[in-house]
Amino acid sequence: MAFVRVGQFKALAETVEELRTIYEAEAIPAIRAARGNISALLLQQHQARDAFMAITVWDTAEDAERYERSGQAAAMVDKIRFAFAEPPSLATYDAFGIPG
Repeated sequence: MAFVRVGQFKALAETVEELRTIYEAEAIPAIRAARGNISALLLQQHQARDAFMAITVWDTAEDAERYERSGQAAAMVDKIRFAFAEPPSLATYDAFGIPG
């Protein structure tokens, strides 16, 4: 069973392109390089182009927590904070059916 973190947020319309560029170029490679990370991706909603989900998949909750404690997660959020139209939300899940 894997551990998943899902961050949801809305971006200011004028920052959508820059937010995507920063997240894809900086956040995703950094997260994927972290010990225990299985996957990291950013989803942009078709129906509302300012709505995003940032999803990370980890081997264990401890791996995700270690990444969080390292300060890297906060540093990545700080890089895109300028784009938030409202505070982001974070939820965690157990994931089943991920090959391992």
